[in-house]
Amino acid sequence: MGAVPLIIVTLFSARNTMEELEDHAQKNGLLKNSIVSQYVTQLCDKNFHVLHSLAINPILVEYLQNPNESNFQEMQNLIFDTNRIFRDKNLTALTGKDAQQIVRTDYAPLVNLSGRQHFHEAMRGRSFISDILISRSTGERVIILEVPVKDNLNKPIGMVQRNFNLNVLQEFIQSYDSDENSVIIIDREGKTIAHSDKENYSGFIKEANGVGRYKYLADKIKKSSFGNFRARVDGKDCIINYSRNWRTNWIIITIQPYAQILEQVYYKIFQSIILGTIIMAVIFILAFLISFKVTRPLVKITDAANKIISGNGKIEKIEIQSDDEFGQMAAAFNKIRSARDAYQLEAELDTLTKLYNKATTENIGKMKLQTFNKTEQNDTFLAMYIIDLDHFKEANDTHGHQFGDKVLMEFAKNLRKKFRPNDCIGRFGGDEFVVIIDNLPDIEIVIRKAKDIKSVAPALLIDGVNPGVTASIGIAIVPNDGKDYDTIFKAADNALYYVKKHGRNGFYYKGADGVG
Repeated sequence: MGAVPLIIVTLFSARNTMEELEDHAQKNGLLKNSIVSQYVTQLCDKNFHVLHSLAINPILVEYLQNPNESNFQEMQNLIFDTNRIFRDKNLTALTGKDAQQIVRTDYAPLVNLSGRQHFHEAMRGRSFISDILISRSTGERVIILEVPVKDNLNKPIGMVQRNFNLNVLQEFIQSYDSDENSVIIIDREGKTIAHSDKENYSGFIKEANGVGRYKYLADKIKKSSFGNFRARVDGKDCIINYSRNWRTNWIIITIQPYAQILEQVYYKIFQSIILGTIIMAVIFILAFLISFKVTRPLVKITDAANKIISGNGKIEKIEIQSDDEFGQMAAAFNKIRSARDAYQLEAELDTLTKLYNKATTENIGKMKLQTFNKTEQNDTFLAMYIIDLDHFKEANDTHGHQFGDKVLMEFAKNLRKKFRPNDCIGRFGGDEFVVIIDNLPDIEIVIRKAKDIKSVAPALLIDGVNPGVTASIGIAIVPNDGKDYDTIFKAADNALYYVKKHGRNGFYYKGADGVG
């Protein structure tokens, strides 16, 4: 009978371990998805940045409006010089408004693109990223990024494009291939763009170009709203984690076989049984020596086990400094507690505005700073904006608290529209908000975002009434103003004080002249 409690604890611990491992698998998959999505976005943004610069070049515009032999060579040199910026094997091409290619940097045959969607998108004046296409000149699988070239009346007169070879993307995600999971990217039609399985990749691609090997997963994703679900893949039960890349709308999927989790659970159960057997043997042999010294650590361990079983998130570390079985059990429970704490992500929102609350905003800000400092991205910035609504108290006192709550909710809703899904937007309480943005290429965009924030408050309408509020904004920039969260927050707060002191309704950061 003495073994019954230990068996019960082992079973409950196994169940809790199963939940923790599932939670870890889901978070690990979403993290991998986020890394791959960021890499895809960076690749696309790099190409779009250069294509947009090329599309407004006067030499290119002049040639498309007045093509002749005298300016053809100048235009061709511009195309080839621009292509060399990338230092890759992808091509850059120029197409006229008649859909006929004029020049391409790989010297392959020029083709007519009248049947391609990306050409028609360009003629509507839109930049566009295609799904998988088979190049009519080379027969290779490519993704095409295009930008329209416009005349001085803003009418499309042609387009520049880059045929994006998928090998670079394939090599990147294959670095994530492991026995535990696979990473897959599929386009909007359900075709496989890249797959981390090195051995079977060609088979995946061949099947994907037909019916779409993972199209059924794409169909399930359309019906799912949780970011993960279970499904059978190649005859195995798997945990599926997915996310969409905001730039391309491609689906990034991480697949982990459920059998991998069960193996870890069985191994932990086996460890628990062995450990329990040893403990029971020691208890029976040394039963006559049981005393307060033995009972007290046992109570601590049992209490910790019960808290874990009940899902209590606030479990203090078990302090038992001994080399006996109780010390080993305490260490095991401490490892379980530490692992759960490490993967537990706080996701509480502000109840009024549905933005991140103060604690979550601070956590996300510190995570973004840690990532930024670790990668040492010298060519990008991270910006923090502290926002305070001017004259909010007057509006609140004049029209009542319900009106004031509507002002905060409407301001939060419109503020969220100004930023990307991965940007951190939070409310610190009252009429104070914080925005944290990373991967900004230059200071001009930092200032432009401040102007966007500033424009939200004066345009508010609550039940047809303009509340008369404006926004004062303090800005701090990483690495210019420091690298840790407290230093950056203090710099932004000082900048906000400067704006308040100099008339409000503006923004300031110490690297700029005056209040904007």
